[in-house]
Amino acid sequence: MPPQECNSPDLDEKSIENIVKFVSDIRTGKLQGSNKIAVATVSLLEQIITDASNTSVLCLVNAVRGTGRRITKALPQELIAANMVRRVLRAIRDEQRALANQSSEYSGDSLQRLVLAAPSRRATLPSNHDLREPIRDHIAELLGELEASTSSICGQAKEHIHADEVILTYGASSLVEKFLKSSGTNKMKILLVEGPKHAESAAMAVRLSTQGVNVTLVNGAAVGALMPRVNKVVIGVRSTLAGGAVLGDGGLLAVTTAARHYSVPVIALSPLYKLSPLHSCDHTHFNALSPPYTALPYMSGESAVAQVFAPMCDFVPPDHVTLFITNLGGSSPSYIYRLLSELYDPNDYQI
Repeated sequence: MPPQECNSPDLDEKSIENIVKFVSDIRTGKLQGSNKIAVATVSLLEQIITDASNTSVLCLVNAVRGTGRRITKALPQELIAANMVRRVLRAIRDEQRALANQSSEYSGDSLQRLVLAAPSRRATLPSNHDLREPIRDHIAELLGELEASTSSICGQAKEHIHADEVILTYGASSLVEKFLKSSGTNKMKILLVEGPKHAESAAMAVRLSTQGVNVTLVNGAAVGALMPRVNKVVIGVRSTLAGGAVLGDGGLLAVTTAARHYSVPVIALSPLYKLSPLHSCDHTHFNALSPPYTALPYMSGESAVAQVFAPMCDFVPPDHVTLFITNLGGSSPSYIYRLLSELYDPNDYQI
């Protein structure tokens, strides 16, 4: 049977207004933090699905995909929002397949045909079937996963952080900070390399020191000299790309390059919502520039005559990362493709 048609528009005016407000909140800084952005994206998609006038599978997919395209066009660097769109699309497709299998269970085929049928064989859903309620159940599970992602990763800290170790980390990261605090020991020594946001790095060092942890705040220029004394490098990431590559804050590549040179293991903390099916060839997603003062302060004499380009992100190749720690445990960079196949449908890799 031919696929069902959806004659209604993808999004109504109310949904478009909600998308505009979501984009504006991120651009103006009202909505910050990867986890908060992921939760806000899922909540936005849930509202759009609830308000949908046509509840057929094709119309729901078009509405969610249309939302994702508007968000990625307005915020090409926010890969987490696009990942949440793919997760919701996967939930819609899984629910469609489950109901299709249920409807074809007693279709009258012989036992031999049922056994020999291809796994991809699917029945067509009735056009009047409302999928919103089961999809909302999937979204509730996804929100629960987002809420528990930090605790799931921090629960693995004792397996990787031990006493009397020298741990180096880069920049201010709330996830890395909680991970180090959850290690159960204060006898480790932490070298905190200043990231692009110096004030936040210093504030993180103060918070760790108040917990009794030996913290030293160091300049990025000293990474090469300090790396031979380091036992492990623990980093937070902006996004994990297909193939095991990483997008991190500007300057992270220098840290991982030094770690690889001295054979120091690099542990990347990456919740599942940060896993993206994009590859390193998609340069439009990480070619953004930060304000020049993050690389060269305005008070310096050179700033008057220099033209400064400060990349917002650094691309870290897969061979620089030893282990990824996700909600599900530790994974090597070569196993990321398997996690992506479990999280997203291949049809939704390109929104």
